[in-house]
Amino acid sequence: MNYFFNLHDKITQAGYYLACLALASIFGAYIIEVFLRYFFNAPQWWASEAVSYSLCIGTFLMMPYVTWKKGHVAVAIIFEILPLVAVKPVIWLTYLLGFLTCALSAWFCFDESWRQWTNDVNIMAVKPVPKYLISIFIPFGFVSSTIHFMRFMNYNNIDIKSASTTGGFGNS
Repeated sequence: MNYFFNLHDKITQAGYYLACLALASIFGAYIIEVFLRYFFNAPQWWASEAVSYSLCIGTFLMMPYVTWKKGHVAVAIIFEILPLVAVKPVIWLTYLLGFLTCALSAWFCFDESWRQWTNDVNIMAVKPVPKYLISIFIPFGFVSSTIHFMRFMNYNNIDIKSASTTGGFGNS
């Protein structure tokens, strides 16, 4: 299992770097578009599409990394109100809900990406692009985040001491 988890961590980290590259491409496309549009009166057809596609791809490549590093939003007041003995089960329940939500979302999104591929659905833009080439990153992000939530559900590894400062999720 450790080999699988290490491989998953490496894939997550690769997704992080690819998401950073997607962010850089968004920045670059905007710079090129503004420069060419306002200095040479030559707007580019591809800039808006590149930004949209990169935003979708980057978001769902980054999602597993944010989950892995426990960087998601948490409401810490819940863990301050609860008695200390109840904090660990509530954190575990939260991980379970995250696992179930991501797994269900992955299933729905993969089903839709599969439908787009089998029906040859294109994004209607200046240059039509097969929609599944962009949307396949959505189930990838959800599947990888599902695996991270599954890994968090090891009850013995839940740290209740950091619950009040980090919402039970992040590192203090």
